[in-house]
Parts: sequence; structure tokens; C-alpha cells
Amino acid sequence: MNKVFLLTIFIFLANTSFSQDSTKTSKKKINIHTHGFIKSDYWYDSRQVVYARDGLFTLFPKGVVLDNKGNDINAIPSFNYSAITSRLNFKIDGLKAFGASTFAFIEADFSGMSNVSINTFRLRHAYLELDWKKSSLLLGQYWHPMFVSEVFPTVISLNTGAPFQPFIRSPQIRYTYRLKQLKIIAVALSQRDYSSKGPMGRSYTYLSNGLIPNLHLQIQYHKGKHLLGIAIDYKSLRPRLITDSNIITKSRVNSKAVMAFYKYKTSKVEFKTKVIYGENMTEDLMLGGYAVTNIDTATDRRNYSPTRDLFVWTNIIYHKKFKHFSLRPSLFIAYAKNLGTLSNTTNIFYATAPNIDKMYRIAPSISVKSGNTMFAFEWEYTSAFYGHIDDNATVSNAKPIANNRFIFTAFYFF
Repeated sequence: MNKVFLLTIFIFLANTSFSQDSTKTSKKKINIHTHGFIKSDYWYDSRQVVYARDGLFTLFPKGVVLDNKGNDINAIPSFNYSAITSRLNFKIDGLKAFGASTFAFIEADFSGMSNVSINTFRLRHAYLELDWKKSSLLLGQYWHPMFVSEVFPTVISLNTGAPFQPFIRSPQIRYTYRLKQLKIIAVALSQRDYSSKGPMGRSYTYLSNGLIPNLHLQIQYHKGKHLLGIAIDYKSLRPRLITDSNIITKSRVNSKAVMAFYKYKTSKVEFKTKVIYGENMTEDLMLGGYAVTNIDTATDRRNYSPTRDLFVWTNIIYHKKFKHFSLRPSLFIAYAKNLGTLSNTTNIFYATAPNIDKMYRIAPSISVKSGNTMFAFEWEYTSAFYGHIDDNATVSNAKPIANNRFIFTAFYFF
């Protein structure tokens, strides 16, 4: 009842204009805008998949698991329907502070914090931004800069290209400086809903106990129809505070990622591509993580090495307008490769699918939009090569396992 009441209040506020006295002699208007969509998804998988949110957020096909008669348990198809990603957001602007224009944004949907809390309201974005034209400061939760809100795949699936494309929102402090066609972005981030793997499972504490935020530096160059960018990302985790022998340990796992991306856009055509070399990318819902390389038998202190992975994707979109509707065909192609670790491991991993050598995806889609309503269909073919994990975390004797996902989605935007 409380959630329904709060939602009703928010909707009422969103349709009301407010005036706030900044001084006794002047009034400045706060503008509040409501946006969002109602969304229904219908899908079929030819195989069991690694997923989140009741199967809606698919990552890759599960490997072979045999029953007592030698049949592959995971070679069983499934289907589902869902409306949990219907979304509501509020944009607030109109005032100034510290000589800057102010902007605030909050957004939520009904997909919950995990599979056990499906259908509950959960926070996606919540931030304020101060804009001085040449520079801006963002404080709050927003897309991680590895996602790159200007260059991400245009696909129908909720995964938005994961695990080939980072999918992560993070609490952060983001400073942006603009110089003609250049944009320089510096970010310090923590973790919340999307967190690293470790001895206690997924947790933000590995980063927070290390006392060093996830640091990111990105440069974008935008001229006309072209956008280019490069970035470097660094994080340092402290997986444990004490060993199993009850001795304090300060062992860390340090990792980096480098990224380059490009977008070409006209009124009819979009071409987007991104390349990432990443270490320990588990919080981004990507392949990889880290492994234990050495264990001190006397103290149980451990050393770690991050796994290294290469990710590449390309997306081509065509826009065509007709009298009563618009058409948008799209093709997404992606590839990932496991490059192993720099040191031999003890075969103890805190990683996503360390037994996958490589993976690729082909996902053609088509969307038809008329007014506020859009129908979309996508075929997502993902093939993962499962094999034996070698001493340096590379994978040998890998064999492909594929899934075909067919998804139909209906939107009503407001």
C-alpha cells in the first residue's frame, strides 16, 4: 500500500508546476517532467541459459550437463512472458546553483534487486548534475562510464549486448570538461547492485575495504557525424580481511581495462563499434574475474591474478520513415575471447564462466513504431565454446554450445 501511495504522489507531482522563492523578490520555476514506458516481453530459448530476472536478461547458453542416461539436461527449451521492465522516471530542471544550471533525474522499474524480488520497485538511476557549460559535475547513481551512454548496442534484448558490452550502473562522482569537440571525463565510482565476485559471493565490500574507488578516465572527440573515444579503467579489490587461520591479510587484486569506441550517425544510418581489453570484469556482467595463484600454507594468505578478456562488437542500424510508422532494422555482431591470466593458478576462481574459451553472438532485429507504440522482434544467436581450464586460465579442447533466443517486445512510451 505504501508503494502505491508513493507512486500516486510522484505522478501527481510530475504533473504539477512548482514555484520556489530563491529571494523574496524573484521566483524561479521548477520543471518536473514524467517519462517512461509500459513494456511486455515474450521469448523462447532453444536451450537453458545463464540469466537474470526470470530469464529475461540472458547472457549465454549453459554448458553440457549429462543425466544418468547420457542426455544433456541443458538441451531443453523454455519460454516466458514478462512486463517487469516497465519503467518510470522524473526529470527536474529550471533552477541554478553555484552559477550552474541544475538537473536531477530519478528512474525505477519493477524488476527488483534480484530474482527473489521480482515485481518490486528498484532504483535504476538517481543523480543530480551541475552544468557550467564548459564543465559539469554529476553526483549519484548512473551508468558506469564503461557502458558509454553515447555508444551502446541498439538491440531488443534487455541485456543490451552483455556479456560483450558492459552493463552496469554505479554510485559515482563524475566530472566532465568540454573543450570544443573534446570531452574529458574523470570518474570515481563505488559498487552497489552490480558488484565484484569474491570469497563471499558478489559484494561491494571487496572494493570498499580497499579504500580506493574504481577510477576511470575517458576522452571523447565529437565532430559532425562522428564520435570517437578512448578510456582507461582501474580498480583494486581486497577480497578478504582475514584468512581462514584468523590472520589479517592485505592481499589485493588489481586490474585494468582499456576501451576504444566509434559511432557514425546520420538521419538514416548508424554505425557503432567498441573494443575492450578487460581484466576482472565480473561487475560489468561480462566474462572473466580473478583466480588464486598462491596460498601460504602457514597463514592461508593468498595472491591473486585477474583473468584477461577481449571483447569486440559492431552494430548497424537503419532508420526509415513512412506515412504512418517508422521502421528500424538492426544487426548486432559480437565476439569475446578468454586470454587467461599472467600467472599459473591454483584452480580457485572468482569469475564468470572461466571454462569458456570464446563466444560470439549474431542478433538481427526489426522494430516498427507508430505514434507512442512500438513492436519489435529479435533473433539472438549466441554460441559459447566450453572446454578444459589450463594452468594459466586459458581454455583448451573447447566445443561450441549454442542458444537461439526469439523475443517479441511491445512498448507504449509516455
